[in-house]
Amino acid sequence: MTRVPAAVFVALALLAACGSERPTETRPSPTPSPTPSPGLPGATPGRASGPTAIVLVAADPPPGATIAGCGSDASGCAGRVRMSFRVTPTGSGPVLVSVGFLHAADKTACLQGRSGPSALQAGEPQTVEIVFDRPDEGGRCRTPLELTDLAFNVEGTIEVASRQEWAFRYRLVP
Repeated sequence: MTRVPAAVFVALALLAACGSERPTETRPSPTPSPTPSPGLPGATPGRASGPTAIVLVAADPPPGATIAGCGSDASGCAGRVRMSFRVTPTGSGPVLVSVGFLHAADKTACLQGRSGPSALQAGEPQTVEIVFDRPDEGGRCRTPLELTDLAFNVEGTIEVASRQEWAFRYRLVP
């Protein structure tokens, strides 16, 4: 029996490996969430999900304001807050509704606003106006009250459905 030098085995192994590379397997990954834009001063972007970038561009009254004359709960402030959002989708699709929520520290949605249906086109920014005219129906938002965050949802097909949150302050007083 003839002995084969180890160098021959190494050379044969390298030769066998040449040209036999397997293509790397590509696995689908979730759609990346856009990086939030700073947007409106006084509103600090937080968590975001979905393929549509959402930027808060205007609020009346501005973040940090005290809203007086609300009565005993948030329902007295319904309709007194308006906001504009710029939504820029990476995909196209229908939107059933866009919804904004102003939350108390315990995450109770004390005021809510909605827009009607629309259609988004990839890469085309669209402005959505919201009036926060729906108070908490459970009566849990008693004044004086500190609203601590804002959330905005684009509710539609998977190509456009997204959510953006902000640290945001309003003080509601009787």
